[in-house]
Amino acid sequence: MKIRALIIGLISCALLGSQVGAAFAADSDLENSPSSAVSAPVKVKVPIRTIDTPGTNGQSGIVEIRVGNSAPFAVMLDTGSVGLRVFPGAWGTKPTSVKLSSTDITTIGAGQSFKGAIGRAPMTFSGVSTTIAVPFQYVNTSNPYIGLWTARNVYGILGIGTGEGDLTNPLVALPGSLGLRWSVHFERKIGGVGRLGSLVLGAEAPTRTEMDFGLPFVGKNVNGALLWDDHSAQGCWRFGKAPEWCGDTWFDSGFTKMRVKGLVFKRLPQGASGMLKAGTRVEFAAAGSAFVAHRFISGNQASRNYVRVIPAGVGIINTGNSFYFDYTVTYNVATGHIYFSN
Repeated sequence: MKIRALIIGLISCALLGSQVGAAFAADSDLENSPSSAVSAPVKVKVPIRTIDTPGTNGQSGIVEIRVGNSAPFAVMLDTGSVGLRVFPGAWGTKPTSVKLSSTDITTIGAGQSFKGAIGRAPMTFSGVSTTIAVPFQYVNTSNPYIGLWTARNVYGILGIGTGEGDLTNPLVALPGSLGLRWSVHFERKIGGVGRLGSLVLGAEAPTRTEMDFGLPFVGKNVNGALLWDDHSAQGCWRFGKAPEWCGDTWFDSGFTKMRVKGLVFKRLPQGASGMLKAGTRVEFAAAGSAFVAHRFISGNQASRNYVRVIPAGVGIINTGNSFYFDYTVTYNVATGHIYFSN
């Protein structure tokens, strides 16, 4: 009996050992494999609200930013410029650690000059800060254009263009993939209520796109971030019965009106103030595409269908910000691509 009990005990221990061994093996496998939290792409959503744009019947996207230890303040999100421009009153009455240099800087925008000084500070978006102090312009002068924005409690322009400039795009100084990829989408304002869109930091390229543009490489900024000429996306346009034109296309969330510039467009039908004649059909596609991806009928609504014709100089089309209401626009500065998706 004792021998039988001993044999049974040894068998039980062997079975238990195999189960414990399997359990340890399973635990080991789990520890050596990445968790879903680690493998999932890191994303940070920065809320966008839309407001009526001063001086037009269009709408603009507004985000909040912190500079140094400042309180959050609102700025207009502009893919058509590079760098942060801060307007007087942004700091309010609260002291800030931001130091300004004696270096002057002048910006031309909306047909006016903004004079100011260069400062440097970390910048924070939805709790995530840049890894370095980023240069910005503090506008220490005033003009009517700036007054229109500050009257609406908007205290600057955040330029997130991917090309060259006298400042740098703050987003590319964010940590990891947050500084390599981001997407922008505006929601149209309905009635008197602003709608929310989003600036998604770390956004990945969409699995399905309506349009995809590769940008020319133009070098690196002072911190080594790659720069791409976002004024030179190659698109093909047709306005009414005019011949198709293909060339430099500039997607600009800071403008509320599309601007069609170039001597080549002198025969386009025009109405008042150079506006493309209302009712003209407009079609657009990426160069080399086999199909028209975007179309609308021209009208007088900024941020939707307003097209201004300037028949002079070299051909280039600034789309204005209507595309950011119609699509989610994703930027990848690691590869120099802009993607449009629904």
